Amino acid sequence: MSVADPRMLAPMPRLAQPAGWRHIPIDPMDEPLVPVADLGPRIAEDPRYFAMGLPGSLPGCWLREGLADRLVRAADSLPDGMILLVWDGWRSIATQSVLFEAYVAELAQQYPDMARAELEQVARPYVTPPDPGHHAPPPHLTGGAVDLTLAMADGTELDLGTGFDAFVPEAGAAALEDIDLPARANRRLLFHALTAQGLTAYVEEWWHFDFGDQFWAAVTGGTPRYGPAAEPPRE
Repeated sequence: MSVADPRMLAPMPRLAQPAGWRHIPIDPMDEPLVPVADLGPRIAEDPRYFAMGLPGSLPGCWLREGLADRLVRAADSLPDGMILLVWDGWRSIATQSVLFEAYVAELAQQYPDMARAELEQVARPYVTPPDPGHHAPPPHLTGGAVDLTLAMADGTELDLGTGFDAFVPEAGAAALEDIDLPARANRRLLFHALTAQGLTAYVEEWWHFDFGDQFWAAVTGGTPRYGPAAEPPRE
């Protein structure tokens, strides 16, 4: 499917929550992580958490090979002069822990009377708890989740309505479907380019897509093949 195909700008369908994803058994496959830096000229990276200096973050983004191959095909379907810009892929438990605790602390400031368990429940749709186990690893720990956006070849990011990690209702993947804005067209383009290659969109975050992990399996009915991935080299 090319961008000339009007389906690339068609309205998004109703998106499903990855309900019950933690309980879907993983049938792990031995597939390597590959560096986003090696994926060609139509995919760039801007590792946001490394730029923020978060513990456990890496200077480059890494993805499972199967996901990376699909990103290359998705990027090739974009209009000339447009690229995919990856913000995050594989993510360490250390980084996941910092993100989760920071968001819980932010929520505690907003809701001082809310118990810790309730705060964690509110946080879960946006930041997965840092479980390092093999039964329900955070999607990014598997290397099967990617956070990304659209950009021009010079690195200029396109307008998709909110910034990265904006934990607000407007960040929902289909939140702009009833508003005729350039950001809506850009979200649709990103959505259709990636889902045409077998990825699934996360309903709460327009920038988050999955392939082969438990989030993906919960939406597609497939078997998750990506369990926790070992940390890639830091060179």
